[in-house]
Amino acid sequence: MPKFVLMLPHAPDRYTKLGEAEFMDLMKDYIGWVEEMSAKGKFEGGEKLLDEGGKVVTNKSGAIEVHDGPFTEVAEILGGYMVINADDYDEAVEIARSHPHMKHNETIIIRQTDASADD
Repeated sequence: MPKFVLMLPHAPDRYTKLGEAEFMDLMKDYIGWVEEMSAKGKFEGGEKLLDEGGKVVTNKSGAIEVHDGPFTEVAEILGGYMVINADDYDEAVEIARSHPHMKHNETIIIRQTDASADD
């Protein structure tokens, strides 16, 4: 079955603004979603990424440059990713629509993995 990556960008201060109770409710939503998708055979895995740190490596005309990131001036950082099983992009979109990230006026970027393109 084809695999798709759900990339979860958010504002750098998105979760630091939440109170403890609101944050715990959000985590319950995420855990419940993962459990539901796992029971349906749709969830492969994923991780939350640290909000701090990171590196950006670029090649500019043969010169490799390394910069700290994510940057404070960016509007969004990649906060995490999840890998799902779906028949096609239509099903991947339907799965993404049910994701708790969508309840909070956020964005989900969906990309199919190359290894699963022929499945």
